[in-house]
Amino acid sequence: MNDHASRAHSKWSASATSRRVNCLGSLTLEALVPEPKESIHAARGTACHTIAEKCLTTGADAISFLGDVIATKNHKIEIDEELAISAQTYVDYVRGRMAEYKAETGDDAILLVEQQFDLGPLGTPFDAGGTGDAVLYFRLWKLLEIVDLKNGQGYVSEKNNMQLRSYAVGALLGNQERDVDEVQSTIVQPRIIGGKPVREEKLPVADLIDWTADLLKKMHLAKQAEDEFEVAKDNSVLFDEWSEKWLTPGNCTFCKREGDCPTLRKRAQAVAEVWFDDLDQPRIGNLPGEMSPEKMNDTLNMLPMLEDWVKAVRALAHSMAEQGVDFVDHQLVDKIGNRKWVDDTAAMVEAVKAGGVDPFAEPKLLSPAALEKLLGSKRKALIEPFVVREITGTNLVSRAKTTRPAAKSKAETYFEAQP
Repeated sequence: MNDHASRAHSKWSASATSRRVNCLGSLTLEALVPEPKESIHAARGTACHTIAEKCLTTGADAISFLGDVIATKNHKIEIDEELAISAQTYVDYVRGRMAEYKAETGDDAILLVEQQFDLGPLGTPFDAGGTGDAVLYFRLWKLLEIVDLKNGQGYVSEKNNMQLRSYAVGALLGNQERDVDEVQSTIVQPRIIGGKPVREEKLPVADLIDWTADLLKKMHLAKQAEDEFEVAKDNSVLFDEWSEKWLTPGNCTFCKREGDCPTLRKRAQAVAEVWFDDLDQPRIGNLPGEMSPEKMNDTLNMLPMLEDWVKAVRALAHSMAEQGVDFVDHQLVDKIGNRKWVDDTAAMVEAVKAGGVDPFAEPKLLSPAALEKLLGSKRKALIEPFVVREITGTNLVSRAKTTRPAAKSKAETYFEAQP
C-alpha cells in the first residue's frame, strides 16, 4: 500500500501541469523555496485517499474506518462521517464500473490502485509523473479509465484538464501491453458545490498523442526558462527581463511563489494605480458611484487579481514572521479560538443552576456564548471560571492597531526549547 502522506512528487508533477504549461517560469521559481506547511484541507484529502485505497485493496467499506486516525505530514486526521462518505462515493463508482462491465460482457475488468506513472520514456527534460488513484482496464471495450478522487468543494472541470490528461498519458505508458482505443478520465468529487459529483472526458488515443506532443514542447520551453534563469538570477536587469518573458500570472492558486512573484506584483500594482491617484498618499479615485457600467465591469474584472495577490502577500509575510523575521510596523499576535468549557463541567452546572438557569436547555450542553445570553449581564460572571479560550495560531497585524502583546515566532519558541 502506498504511503500518501510521505509520497514524493516528480519535479514536473501531473497535478501542477496546468500551472507549468501556462507559466513556464513557475517551475524554476518554485524550486527555490521549500514546500509550504500542509494545510488541514490537504491533510483531510490525504486521509480520504488513504481509506479509499484501503477499501479498494481489501474489499472493506469506508464506514469501517470511522474513528481511525490517519497521520499525514503535519496533522493527525480522525476519520469522520464526511470523510467516510466521500471515500465511499468514489469506491462505489469504481466498483460500479467494474460490475457494469461484468454484466455487459461477462469479462472481468482489471483494477490497478494507486498506479504510479513516469513520463520519462517520452524524452521529458525533467522527471515527470504522478499517481492515478484508480486505473481500470476494460479489455473488450478497449478502454482505459483513470478515476481521480477530489475531496475539495471547489469545482474542478473535467474538460481539457491537464492533470487528468497527464494521468491518461501515464496510464497508457504504464499499460502498453494492453489494447486500448480510448482513454477516459473521470473525476469523482463527492463534496462539490453546484455540480455533478462524477464527470468524465473520453479521448481517442490518437487525440491524446497529439496533446502529448504539445505538452512536450511546453516542457522543453520550461527547461529553457530554467537554463536562462541561471544567467539572469544575479542581475536585476536580466532578471526583470526573464520575469517578463517567462512568468504569466493566471494559474497562481497553488503556486508557492504567488506572494513574491515579480510579474504578478507589477500587474497587481498596475491595477491598484487605476484606483489610487497617489500611492504615497492614497486617495481613492474612480469612485464607484461615478463609474459607468462599462468602467465598473472592467474594474470588477481587475479585482480578483489584486485580491489574490494581497492574500498571497499576507500569507508569505505571516510565514516569514513565524520563522523569525521582524517587521518594523507589524507583529505576530496570538489568534484566540472560541470559548469552550474546561474538562470539569460539573462545578459549572451546579453554579449555573444555583443562578436559576438550566445549562441543558437544549438536548446537549449549551455553548458558553448561548449560556451567557441566558444568564444576562448581571450573572454571566458565573461561568467565567469554567471557560477557556485556547491559542489556535498567530495573526500578523499592524503594531499601531493592536494592544495585544507580541507572540513568539516559531523560531523563538524552538530555540528557547533547546537545552
